[in-house]
Amino acid sequence: MVWFSSVALSFAVLIGAYIAPAAIAPAAIAPAASVALTSDSPPGFLLLWTRHSAHLAFAFLLLAFSASTLHGTWRSKATRGLMRYRRQLGLGFATAHGFHLVALTLFLSNLESFSVDISLAVAGFGYAVTAALAVTSNNRSVRHLGINRWRLLHSTGINILMLYFFVAFSASLFTQPYTVNALYVLIIVIAVVSKRRMQRKTLALATD
Repeated sequence: MVWFSSVALSFAVLIGAYIAPAAIAPAAIAPAASVALTSDSPPGFLLLWTRHSAHLAFAFLLLAFSASTLHGTWRSKATRGLMRYRRQLGLGFATAHGFHLVALTLFLSNLESFSVDISLAVAGFGYAVTAALAVTSNNRSVRHLGINRWRLLHSTGINILMLYFFVAFSASLFTQPYTVNALYVLIIVIAVVSKRRMQRKTLALATD
């Protein structure tokens, strides 16, 4: 159910991105981009799709990353649900991130000034990590890898992805410091610090 919602939301973002340019002033959407945001402008539509598909993917990643912390802090029906569907949330992230990859690829291919640089290698690594986590998010992979190696793979992978989004959102603040990305950076810091504190607390209780 959670995975299907990620597909539905990803298509909703796609449709919304296609409709929005005709109704919103171009300067308000992309002041730093040299594209005309009109209903018949593929680059403008793709810019919106790229941005908002990234936001959706981050939401799924954040929920998957924070599920155990939230459940450890506030035990409730909602947090139990997050723990129960954590794997589905991760697959939802992979799906939304896949849509983002399509949007980003199409957008960059429409830019005349586009050139390959180190940022593409970093982005490619992030997608490779996403793929590795997605294809091993099943019981068969747990049995094949062993629970300890499987947990190491997924804990390392999700931390890499959180760092990936932290760097991406932080980089945008140099040109657009007052965007929602500033809030995302703060949320990532809080989520990571809270998780580390929870892990230290759990370890301390286990060794007492």
